[in-house]
Amino acid sequence: MQALQYRALERIRTPRPVDRVKTLSGWALGKRILDLGALDETALEQKQGNGRWLHAELCGSAREVLGIDNSEKLPVEGLVTAPNGRIIKGDIFDLGGVLEEFGTLDALVAGELIEHLPDTLGWLLSLRGNRRLSGVELMFSTPNACSWYNAIVGVAGCESTHLDHLQVYSYKTLRTLFDRSGLDLLELTPYHARFDEMRESSGAVGRVAVTLFQGGVNVLESVFPMLSGGWLGRARIP
Repeated sequence: MQALQYRALERIRTPRPVDRVKTLSGWALGKRILDLGALDETALEQKQGNGRWLHAELCGSAREVLGIDNSEKLPVEGLVTAPNGRIIKGDIFDLGGVLEEFGTLDALVAGELIEHLPDTLGWLLSLRGNRRLSGVELMFSTPNACSWYNAIVGVAGCESTHLDHLQVYSYKTLRTLFDRSGLDLLELTPYHARFDEMRESSGAVGRVAVTLFQGGVNVLESVFPMLSGGWLGRARIP
């Protein structure tokens, strides 16, 4: 990772943006995974079968996937999602029982999760303090506070933020967060914005407009990666 001086006009070197779901599922290839916040309630209606539900794509690449979620939409008995995947009710702040049942794992996946947490630093510190997780990799994604999309809709006096989002991170605030947690941040890669839910909920003309808008935003992201839709990261738990 690039050493930071935290100067106002410090130049940051980043790779070109990638596809979020494809990259995370590629990182999970052949691994035993705990997928935290796995259900993704929009997947129940909109994402199944179209390659955009992260949990399903993880099941397609990982050796074994156990999803953890506390959603009320999840049956008490959990869900079998694939021959090598299932989702059970659980608390990501208390993984002791799950880890004891699941045994040795290679990685935790936290897709679009940390922006929902009331105390992200405290959660990362709890991972570091769990001896069962020593040496395990944390793979995560989160929206970018400095994205083109935020700026474009801001010009129109709008803001696109989920009701459950408690914070939004930039490149430097993510670096600071992981430095303070003591987890070894290995990689931060920008990912392209996608507007699948907006497109699916639109009529025929609206879908064309959303597709064109997404294409334009993705071009801008490729030219200016720091303004991409979000960040993908890999960290090692000491």
